[in-house]
Amino acid sequence: MLKWKTYKFGTISNKEEKLTDLLAGFSGKNRKAVFVTGDIAAEIFIRLYRDNEQFVNFECDLITTSAPLLPVEIPLGDGQLLKAGFYNLAAGDKTPSIAIGYEEA
Repeated sequence: MLKWKTYKFGTISNKEEKLTDLLAGFSGKNRKAVFVTGDIAAEIFIRLYRDNEQFVNFECDLITTSAPLLPVEIPLGDGQLLKAGFYNLAAGDKTPSIAIGYEEA
């Protein structure tokens, strides 16, 4: 079954990256991130990391209302952590939201 987690960030200034711990792998639960989405905005990038390895660096204005979900496949083992966030290249401050769709077995 597909489950969702969302997070609303505070202000992210120009040339600043902000991340949050969004999803963790647990013993006995096989979790896998399968979708990510965020606010549709130019010059702000969704970033996803599993532990210290970057999996996604995707400009948000490529997300559209006709294709609002970016498919990903990021399995999380016991003790692994999915960090999600944004990097802002826009001239002004942003307060974006992110959503992760994941499966759990």
